[in-house]
Amino acid sequence: MNISDSPLSTTLPSRTSRFPSSLEPQRERGFTLIEMMAVVVIMAMVFIIGVPRLGTSKLRILNNEAEAIAASLDFARQRAVMTGIPHRLFIDLEEGGYRIEILSTEEEAFAALAADYEELQFDLSSRTADDPNAPLDLRPPSRTERAFYPIPHPKYGSFKWIDDAVYFVGLNSSAGWIEGGDVMIGFEADGTTEYALLEIADSDDNHLTLEIEPMLDRVRKREGKARS
Repeated sequence: MNISDSPLSTTLPSRTSRFPSSLEPQRERGFTLIEMMAVVVIMAMVFIIGVPRLGTSKLRILNNEAEAIAASLDFARQRAVMTGIPHRLFIDLEEGGYRIEILSTEEEAFAALAADYEELQFDLSSRTADDPNAPLDLRPPSRTERAFYPIPHPKYGSFKWIDDAVYFVGLNSSAGWIEGGDVMIGFEADGTTEYALLEIADSDDNHLTLEIEPMLDRVRKREGKARS
């Protein structure tokens, strides 16, 4: 008789069937070498793609600021020719601000700024000193000497501040190299000026130089430092 056919023979339970599925010992699963390599490759791709874009973004900001300054210089030159009055670009190298100014008297400067509000002014000639309702004239005595004052323009007559990621390096002109304080680039009534180099840079050490030619009606922009 075959043993397997014996009624006394029993089938032994398998190793896994001795434990309920909920009580089976769990084995902690870690990262395989292939998975770790895949993560490293992905991180490297993100770094390779992202970092150049960040640098390109900063360089774009630097270019935009250089073009804005060049536009202000061009506007100052054109306005000097059109009005027949000297203009200049006032630059605060340390704070990073600039604006266009015109050579005029104090009275002319204030008159230009108040031109849009003439309809709101009182006619002082129609009032007497005995009139208690007459407004007090608190204006300082008029000055006939000429000096530079901001032009009456909402965009170019007010201080414009460059981006925080950009800064003025310095100005190279007939006065030498200047890195701090206030500097001026002036234009005569015929639009002529002195040769000057204005340098700006960003936090990534990218440098751009604006070249102001005495006779040209535009400002040249080139990469690199003003002093090679």
